[in-house]
Amino acid sequence: MAKPAAKKATRKTLSGRAAKTAPAPAAAQPAAPRKLTRAQLIDELNKDLAKEYAALIQYVQHASVITGPQYDAISAELTIHASEEHQHAVTLSDQIDFLGGLPDVNVADIHISPDSKTMLEQDLDGELDAIARYRARIGQAEMLQEYGLRRALEDILIIEEEHARDLQSALDL
Repeated sequence: MAKPAAKKATRKTLSGRAAKTAPAPAAAQPAAPRKLTRAQLIDELNKDLAKEYAALIQYVQHASVITGPQYDAISAELTIHASEEHQHAVTLSDQIDFLGGLPDVNVADIHISPDSKTMLEQDLDGELDAIARYRARIGQAEMLQEYGLRRALEDILIIEEEHARDLQSALDL
């Protein structure tokens, strides 16, 4: 679902959110990460796990009900996204267990809509949120010298960024 290079270079906004996932300008970068404990990191990872469960369910539902000939190809892509979100949940669960925590079974809010474009916007919102959360989580893992966790989170982040690009393309951003 790639757009021509000239199209990708443009920046548009959708409902006030940045369309591209480039890092924020230096002035908008957060302050140095605060010190946190392993237990606090596990709590944050469990919140991420709840959002991965929600993303999985949301993608499955959206792939099934999205309508319109312009969305035929994206329906199949959403099913792939659902599978990848499932793998993220498995990875996070394994990492939480490895750190000595208990993986939660909570599910974050799931967003649905009867409108196909709104569905994609909801999915993009989730991906942009995930990108921000995993960037923060990578820094936290680094701070606690949890290098295996950092690497696992980097792998998840790469896929989340790919999902965002796919959705931006589908939304013609």
